[in-house]
Amino acid sequence: MKHKSWHLNRRMAFKSTSVCLALPWLEGMANDDSNSSPKRFFAGYFAYGVPMPADDAADRMENGWFPMGEGRDYEAPRMHQSIMPLREKVTFLSGLSHPSMRRTSAHKGADYFLTGADILKTYDKQSISIDQYVAQELGQDTRFRSLVMSSLGGVNRPYRSSTLSFDRSGRPIPAQNKPAEIFRRMFGEVTQSEENALASRGSIIDEVLNEANDLNLRLGANDRRKMDEYLNSVREVERMTERAKRWQNTPKPKVARDGLELDVNPTSPEEYLTVMYDLLALAFQTDSTRVATFQTACEEAGPTDRFPSAIGLAHSSHKLSHEKKNYADVAKYITFLNDMHANFIKKLDSIQEDDGTLLDNTLCFYGCATSKTHQATNYPIILSGGSNSGFKHGSHLHYGDHIPLSNLFVTIANQLAGPTSQFSDSTSDITEVLA
Repeated sequence: MKHKSWHLNRRMAFKSTSVCLALPWLEGMANDDSNSSPKRFFAGYFAYGVPMPADDAADRMENGWFPMGEGRDYEAPRMHQSIMPLREKVTFLSGLSHPSMRRTSAHKGADYFLTGADILKTYDKQSISIDQYVAQELGQDTRFRSLVMSSLGGVNRPYRSSTLSFDRSGRPIPAQNKPAEIFRRMFGEVTQSEENALASRGSIIDEVLNEANDLNLRLGANDRRKMDEYLNSVREVERMTERAKRWQNTPKPKVARDGLELDVNPTSPEEYLTVMYDLLALAFQTDSTRVATFQTACEEAGPTDRFPSAIGLAHSSHKLSHEKKNYADVAKYITFLNDMHANFIKKLDSIQEDDGTLLDNTLCFYGCATSKTHQATNYPIILSGGSNSGFKHGSHLHYGDHIPLSNLFVTIANQLAGPTSQFSDSTSDITEVLA
């Protein structure tokens, strides 16, 4: 395991200003033992789709999501202007989707967005998400193999998932949604109760495995297969427990909480999304993890459905998404979410790291699993960063509706985790995003 430290705190700031300004990369902040910067992956999601005025509509560039034109000569609509200063580090993708889920209900998007699994009729076919797939490689040398976040937290329920991440058996990984607790876990002291819980968990797992192995010898073939699946799950928990024990005595990065509004909650969406993105940036910057997901809003009634109130809109995000003629309000809301994401991308690009910026070493995948009026086709996707992993940008790439989004996941896996020929329902890879 590797532990990074800095002679200077990267989050030192000029305290006389009202804005926390990060210092530039200094020699005193150099990694202790790195020959090259680590590869990282981020996946973000928003709910309910995007406004799509007709190409000949008067408000096409004012309220539409998708760029006009293809290749490098595209024109970005107004809602993407906040990310345009980084045009050469950003790619828009259109036309991609998960074929098996094109006829699905509108609100299942988060469940299959990163897995591509065919869960149209049964959730039993749920499979590993791309973030967890690459985390098997990228997460070996960090305290947290991955960071799973959402505004609602937990897993919610099937077909209304509040997490984007699913393990190797297709089980949902609970998302964290409380900024103060996320900060404490990454940078706070390990409590005695946590140490005791970890020790107790290890003892219980040992007992379970011993008894289960003994029972397994007396089972028939069918029951043995079921028991093997159960034992694999227990062994995964055992591996996680041993990993946590190894990191227990490794000092955490020293990060001040100054300037972080850790007590904010989703009832103040702008402040909440800002601090959640700040925590993501800190997680990457301190090498606490190299893989992270964030579901900014969930397809579920509750605080996240009321996010539009942050910008003075009366309707919920769900109601706004059903608008079919006057797109002004829903465009204003999506612009707000885009701006939050763009600020995160800009922050990553402002942090110098060895041979580039944090963004150059982090591939960011962001979008939604529905387009116009909840149609589960033509996903709106933004890909950014990752140039040091071989990705190139500056274009709008449009694909026919026969191309699975999982083809892009094959490319992501190949560039970040190692040779991969198949992911979910992929039929090939996508090379246009590579240098």
